[in-house]
Amino acid sequence: MALVALEVNGAALAGATATGVLFNEPGVALVQGRRVAFGREAAEDARRDPASSYRNYWELLSDEPLPRPARGFRSYADLAHGQMQGLWKRFRDSVGDISGVVLVIPAGVAEDRLALLLGIAEEAGLPVAGLVESGVAAVRSVPEGRACLHIEATAERLAVSRLIAGDGRVRREEILFDGRPGLRHLRTAMTGYVAGRFVAGSRFDPLDLPATEHELSGQLDAWLQAVLSGGNLRIELEAAPVTATAVLGRDEFLASIERLLGAAGNRLRSWCTGPGAADVYLSGALAEVPGCAEAFARLLATGVEVLPAGAAALGALERFRPVAGARDRYVLLKSLPAVDTIGGPDTARTARPDAGAPSAIGGGETGERTPTHVVFGGRAWRIGAEGLHLGSAPQAGGLSIVLSPEGGVSRNHCTVVLENGQVVLHDHSRYGTSLNGAPVADSAPLRGGDVVGVGPLEFLIAREVGDDGS
Repeated sequence: MALVALEVNGAALAGATATGVLFNEPGVALVQGRRVAFGREAAEDARRDPASSYRNYWELLSDEPLPRPARGFRSYADLAHGQMQGLWKRFRDSVGDISGVVLVIPAGVAEDRLALLLGIAEEAGLPVAGLVESGVAAVRSVPEGRACLHIEATAERLAVSRLIAGDGRVRREEILFDGRPGLRHLRTAMTGYVAGRFVAGSRFDPLDLPATEHELSGQLDAWLQAVLSGGNLRIELEAAPVTATAVLGRDEFLASIERLLGAAGNRLRSWCTGPGAADVYLSGALAEVPGCAEAFARLLATGVEVLPAGAAALGALERFRPVAGARDRYVLLKSLPAVDTIGGPDTARTARPDAGAPSAIGGGETGERTPTHVVFGGRAWRIGAEGLHLGSAPQAGGLSIVLSPEGGVSRNHCTVVLENGQVVLHDHSRYGTSLNGAPVADSAPLRGGDVVGVGPLEFLIAREVGDDGS
């Protein structure tokens, strides 16, 4: 009898068997009269007929009535149950005799939704063998005593887990970020960027007509991947009633994604710079969004390892061991054996080809990008260990850049200081300080080229690159 694994992330429901990834399906349902379809079968028609489609039901999981009741489906839980039944049939048709299913759960799922998910799985006939959190399942090995970050996304939220290794196990220590943007928000931003370029280039908004909106949606990923690979790209809408062209730019597109990810990036940057910096792993579902891996690499000034689709399901299947006792099956595991503890080093070197080694995106120059000055109003102030204070009143200790008491500027607004070879921004204000357009949560490391916002004012963080002070 065989064990199988299922990643229960509505953005990408991935199933793994002993032979590799069996399927990777979106959480989409289509109910058109007598026709009911889920996943990839439903996705294309769901774009054409949004009134008959349902999304995000895995994330909005509840037994409350649907806002638009459909034939045979009264709640989001009913929709999830319908898709779960189909996925379970695919497992049985492929594997046959199954001893159990390991459910892989995104970090941060609320307990009430987890309990409802278990009820749905059992009602659909799945012999649940255990529950594993996705980060510890996807990341097979972390150097002993080191930490790494696992970044994943559902349709509505982004979750970042800090993983550490010890005693031969990889465990999740804490969730560093849990909130927007999710995959839906990233897709909306991508669509808005491309539609905006058509408006700027041709004064035609493709979102105004169903035909051009559908064409944009269908071409979106291909256009943006081409931009990321080759720079500027000129595109045209064939379904438009007028000539509609646009020029997409690589840096401009990445900047739009970075703005959306900026708050998360500011929160995480301290883990990715300086001595003992954590490695960063990006889930396959998130990495499939064009520009996401590159944007994180730029925001965090470090390399980003892209995990393959289904990595969490494969990792759980490889390392999970069923436990005795029915009650223990429902304990969400937040640690698993590191890959080197299973079958010795040879097993680690001969992992499944379809799980392969992650590919590196981007790269950091953290040592070379340490900034030296704050530039404002045509002047540059050197950053030192004593601290550089920004605000509407002078502060004791260190230098102060005294600003006019405008709205949004506190007396002691923020400090830029050199700490252990790293320049760090500390926010002290009641109004908040921004970094590259996103809010700072207490503090954030800085690098050359950053822009710090204090009320309506902006300060450039610069790095001296020549002996002549340039």
